Amino acid sequence: MVFGEMITGGHYIEVLQLGKQMAVGRAQCPSYWSLHKSFVSETGFFGAFYRGFLPWGMLQCLKGLPVLFVQNESMYQLRKRAKLSEHTSERISGFFGGAAQALVVCPTQKIKVMVVASPYLNSLPPLQAIHEVVRANGVGSLYDGFIPMMLRRSLDWGIRFTVSAEVKNYMMNQRRATNKDDRLALHELIICGMVGGAFSALTHPIDNIITNAQKPMPNGTSRDLISVVQRMIQESGGNAFTRGFAMRLVDNAYHMGWMYGVGTVAYEYLRRILRE
Repeated sequence: MVFGEMITGGHYIEVLQLGKQMAVGRAQCPSYWSLHKSFVSETGFFGAFYRGFLPWGMLQCLKGLPVLFVQNESMYQLRKRAKLSEHTSERISGFFGGAAQALVVCPTQKIKVMVVASPYLNSLPPLQAIHEVVRANGVGSLYDGFIPMMLRRSLDWGIRFTVSAEVKNYMMNQRRATNKDDRLALHELIICGMVGGAFSALTHPIDNIITNAQKPMPNGTSRDLISVVQRMIQESGGNAFTRGFAMRLVDNAYHMGWMYGVGTVAYEYLRRILRE
């Protein structure tokens, strides 16, 4: 599901968003069209569309696995051991899934941010790009921004699953009220996911902190949470926390439409096959 979302525009949406987030200054930052033209001028349309995708973005196609595994397992354990309801378990489990995802995604996101920001790193083979980043900043730099990422991912996925589940329950109740089958069609599940994804964009200010902790900066620059926030306010004021919000709204809705819609249908299909 994630791979389909990424190769059909999801990855490039994030590339444009990262370009906005890394802008410095209180004046208006570059438009999405200006960023697009800049990326295309460097590597052509195809190179721009998949900038940082191979292998960093492609590896992140696996980011849904820890979310789905931990979310489903924790939901099962919460229902079985804590005796929580299905709805409550689904909401809480989203937070666990997001925290697990941060542990897996942080290193690849760090490299991807550096590659998007630097034409030089973008031109290097993957292993050499890693070598350059580690040589310049140390192995620990691969986990720059980990704390805000863990916070953001847990809140983000908690909101996504909570809101998507609420919208799904509302739509199912509406169908029951009219004596219809309460099973939702694919397009209805996609809508549920898109609404949940859109609401999760409320975590965007934390995402901007992550990007500013991971972007290229002079050696010795402090990248801890407090220092990054102070520097963002100093350099760009309140704009530093909202840049790229429009693209984040689109990105989250598009991504969650695939995850909650196509993912749910695929999961149910596989479960039926395994039962047979």
